[in-house]
Amino acid sequence: MEASDSSETLLFTRLDEILSEYHLNGLQKAAAMKFIKEKIADANCAEVARARFWLLNKINKKQMVPPHERQIGCPDIVPGIRANPWWDNSEFPWLEKVNECYEDIRNELLALYSKGGFQPYRGPSWATGIPAPDIGVQSHDRGDWNVFYLYLHGMEFDDNIAKCPKTVEMIKNVIPRHYEHAFFSAVNPHTHILSHHGPTNKKLRLHLPITGLEGTRLRCADQTECFVEAHAKVFDDSFDHEAWHEGETTRVNLIIDFWHPDLTNDEVKFFKTLQNAKLRAEKRLTAEYQDTFYSVIERAKELRPDDNTWWHLSDLDKNILNTIATSNIEEAEVEVKEEAKE
Repeated sequence: MEASDSSETLLFTRLDEILSEYHLNGLQKAAAMKFIKEKIADANCAEVARARFWLLNKINKKQMVPPHERQIGCPDIVPGIRANPWWDNSEFPWLEKVNECYEDIRNELLALYSKGGFQPYRGPSWATGIPAPDIGVQSHDRGDWNVFYLYLHGMEFDDNIAKCPKTVEMIKNVIPRHYEHAFFSAVNPHTHILSHHGPTNKKLRLHLPITGLEGTRLRCADQTECFVEAHAKVFDDSFDHEAWHEGETTRVNLIIDFWHPDLTNDEVKFFKTLQNAKLRAEKRLTAEYQDTFYSVIERAKELRPDDNTWWHLSDLDKNILNTIATSNIEEAEVEVKEEAKE
């Protein structure tokens, strides 16, 4: 009996250590422990089988073994879920709705040519990459890579979101269980993004190609794909992947992460609780430590270009911008006339 009590005490001590690693507060710990006791501890509860396996490895301090050898290097692996570098679109019928929103998304993107908001992609010094000349590390060894964040691991970029209402509406209403991580990725001509792994296999990544696609390709594991405008592709960025853009205009994709379809809603809720608590803790440390993910992103805002000369538009994009500008002027004139009548 004493041995059993001792084992149980050790188990709950270890669970408390794990939850503390994710910076859960008292109420969050209580809720997490309740979930663990009622569901994860029930060996017959198949709905949380992957979370159970993941937690057992954590308790026993075992290294997570990736399902696929090309995922070795990804820091956070959940066992028991499918591991495909590229996914067939038939798995996600809702992708058609994403593609149907292409024109609105493209127009909001091109409007950013005058509104601004892009910043150089940078990561903390411990991330995969090479030292940047200014802040943190960069993930390209030639060329130029800029990003326009809408969501970053749960953090909302309010100013940017306000500039892209239709894009954000699509993300919220079309993407099932979106991961709260979405941004426009702008890669300039003759850029090479180094081979790297995403942070976890708990999610998949969607690329909606928007403009400047000639000469661009992306390798995930041993399969390389090219892109077509308005045709979204899904891949698993926990696999090693890299990208090239050899075109003469800036290539822009909309990138959206969403939770892996093999995870149940209960598992997503559990993992999301842990993840959000840890990220909030890191945000609180931003002012104190200059090498956290969030602090580097904040500091990289200072590197935003003063103008749009970095953005190499195609002739087609220029024509679309002119059409949008003309349309906006006509709409404004109509509004003025209507107000005059009143």
